[in-house]
Amino acid sequence: MIKNLVSPFRTLAFMAVLASGGIYGCSKVDMPDEVITAYRKAIQINPGMAVAHYDLGIAYNDRTMVDEAIAELKKAIEIDPNYKDALLQLGLLCMEKGLWEDAVAALESVVQLDPANELAIGKLADVYKSRKMFSEAVHEYKRMLEANPKDVVSLYLLGTVYAEKKEPEEAMKAFKKAIELNPNYTDAHFGLGQIFLDRKQYDDAVLALKKATDINPNHAPAHYYLGLTYYAQRDNIKAAEAFRRSIELDAKNPQVHYHLGIVYADERLFDKAIEEFRTVVKLDAGNAEAHYRLGKAYADKRVLVNAIATVRKAAAAHYNIRNPYSDKRALDEAIAALQKAIEVNPYNPSVYFDLGSAYSQSRILDEAAAALEETVRIDPNFARAHYGLSVIYDRKGMKEEAHREFSSYKQLTGECRN
Repeated sequence: MIKNLVSPFRTLAFMAVLASGGIYGCSKVDMPDEVITAYRKAIQINPGMAVAHYDLGIAYNDRTMVDEAIAELKKAIEIDPNYKDALLQLGLLCMEKGLWEDAVAALESVVQLDPANELAIGKLADVYKSRKMFSEAVHEYKRMLEANPKDVVSLYLLGTVYAEKKEPEEAMKAFKKAIELNPNYTDAHFGLGQIFLDRKQYDDAVLALKKATDINPNHAPAHYYLGLTYYAQRDNIKAAEAFRRSIELDAKNPQVHYHLGIVYADERLFDKAIEEFRTVVKLDAGNAEAHYRLGKAYADKRVLVNAIATVRKAAAAHYNIRNPYSDKRALDEAIAALQKAIEVNPYNPSVYFDLGSAYSQSRILDEAAAALEETVRIDPNFARAHYGLSVIYDRKGMKEEAHREFSSYKQLTGECRN
């Protein structure tokens, strides 16, 4: 009779399995509380059973109770340090939670116990990559490729690691090998195009990136980098087309809006530039350069064309702080945007210089002087700021200070050009 008895633990575990299976027919999220209760009772009866803690951890995870799942998996591993399944699940859950050190420790233990476990090796490589532990990531991706030389995903990821390590030749080898194995692997063409762009091989970059967009017309990053390449080739029309296509696919990438704004500003399409820079600062309020560009676009929009032409011919092409603006509201908008740029990044002398210029046009001389003084404090060799200060000081009747700044301007323009 004794042989036919079922242990209390086995009975409860069996109940838990039934509860989680066809009897209830539930989804993971709807896992009934009876399952967790059964595993908890099993652990109360025999707390040293590693499998009970493991099963409870899986049940918690099925209920999206990740913290509780991690705790139970750790208990299972305390009882049995070689519990491979518990270590693997713990590593995966720690990755999900961003607990990188715990994830690495668990996955490394799995690989030590099972050197051929491709899932653990691949996930370990991914963690190393995300933590910028590039040498370790390369080692793990190569282990993946030793087991499966035709694993194009691992080849691509290996290429991205080499790219981040600033080893472009190795990166290109990996991307090209992936393309050789799968000519339609979009991301490998994209990665290759990025390398060509970084190396200023613009024609090759265009070919690779266009291949990526031909294979996958909805690859927003490839269109973006294609735009960057065209811009580097000074083809603003094609650059704008590529940026706009990228935005159609992903309207929430501030960098694409920023570079499209630069193209529009270069083409003196200031209304469109303003629209793009305003979008950038909505998406990324901490982007100091975008605030600065927005301020300049507001100001440049209202600069009289004839005044620009005159200024460019005058004073060795130095910016004349007395440029007339045609619209006070545009100046107010420029001042507001430039002040925001300074708030985000208070160490850019060009922003203070443009702010001083805008204040000068608004005839707010004290603020204009303060902004230009800050310009030369940050960059004493900023010749145009010294010239602007000489103008402001002269307007304020500060003749000695005006003479000093103009002398600094002449001395600097004899040595360098700002």
